Amino acid sequence: MEILSSFKKIADNYEYFIFDIWGVIHDGNQLYPSVIETLKYLKSKNKKICLLSNAPRRSDKAKLALEKLGIDKSFYDFILTSGESAFEDLKDNQNKNYNRFGKNYLYIGPTKDMDLLEGLDYQMVLRPELANFAIATGFDHDNSILQEKLPLAIEANNYKLIMLCINPDLIVVKQNGQEMICAGLIGLEYGKMGGVVNYYGKPFKIVYDMVFEKYNNPPKSKFLAVGDSLETDIKGSNDYGIDSILLTGEILSNELNVKFWQDPKIENINNICDRYNVYPKHIISNLKL
Repeated sequence: MEILSSFKKIADNYEYFIFDIWGVIHDGNQLYPSVIETLKYLKSKNKKICLLSNAPRRSDKAKLALEKLGIDKSFYDFILTSGESAFEDLKDNQNKNYNRFGKNYLYIGPTKDMDLLEGLDYQMVLRPELANFAIATGFDHDNSILQEKLPLAIEANNYKLIMLCINPDLIVVKQNGQEMICAGLIGLEYGKMGGVVNYYGKPFKIVYDMVFEKYNNPPKSKFLAVGDSLETDIKGSNDYGIDSILLTGEILSNELNVKFWQDPKIENINNICDRYNVYPKHIISNLKL
């Protein structure tokens, strides 16, 4: 693993770049410094850019959110969210007469993501005994705790519902260091109860297959994944066989005791990577050029 002083040092080594969104592009409210400059630089070099997110919503909603922050279509080739991946899978399930999940689902998540399956013929129900499966998208507020959704998850497990977790992330971190829990925590607890969980998004293979198919399956050696999470971004790219670069100034900043712009101590990075048994090829504090 090598700590880089500039993203430019490795840019010419790759043709395709897979960027995470939350924690790399923005923190939910504002862009990270140097994001626009870095994306413009890569585009000036005719690089291909995919934005791959564990957001539990359709790609078009992620696109609109990025536009509000100043990131329009000129900065990337396409967006793929875990929500889009789930939508496509459930569309396939519908086309095959609901042979895997049934038609009725219990929703565990915030109101803002209730429209995930809009356009498909599924029915949201309010009681677990009426459901064929459960969908978990996350929590209602930035300061939510697990207890907010845990009772509903327990009810779902009592009826042995398969849970579809649409965001495998456990937490995300804002630029001010505030941590917010995600749907992955619901999935983790559901598994501990003995429940069956199907995950959509990174680090799972299907989303990387979708990216490669959109690019007509070029060699993996031409790809670099850019992310801030060892458990999802880096593990996913490692498992798929593509190089990765870890940004340490975001989700790991509290654990590494560094600010956004500070390089971590290599021994601290080694300790964390050893604990997760996940190792990026490159390390950089943020998307600085």
